[in-house]
Amino acid sequence: MTGINEPGLGRGKTAFALSAVIAIVLNTVVACTKDAYHPLKLFMASLGDNDWTTQGLADVIVFVGLGLVLMKIGGIEKFDSPRVIPLLVGAVIVAGGGLFAWYLLY
Repeated sequence: MTGINEPGLGRGKTAFALSAVIAIVLNTVVACTKDAYHPLKLFMASLGDNDWTTQGLADVIVFVGLGLVLMKIGGIEKFDSPRVIPLLVGAVIVAGGGLFAWYLLY
């Protein structure tokens, strides 16, 4: 746990950074899945203006909701800057590469 004068992200930033990691990976999985499984795409389109609107809203709900939940649970302090930042960078790289490959091959 970081004190006021110690470097680090702090509880809230760490929780939302981990939440971002999960939301990024989930967004990639949903994007590929709805393109491969047309009934899911139609269902998501029926919930909002189109399937991307529904997916974007779901991403925001997952990010904010999970971030708030992670702030409340214990043990979040063990994921500080040296652990959570590489996870976040890795998630962005894997998700970006995964989406690039999916749309290149699909």
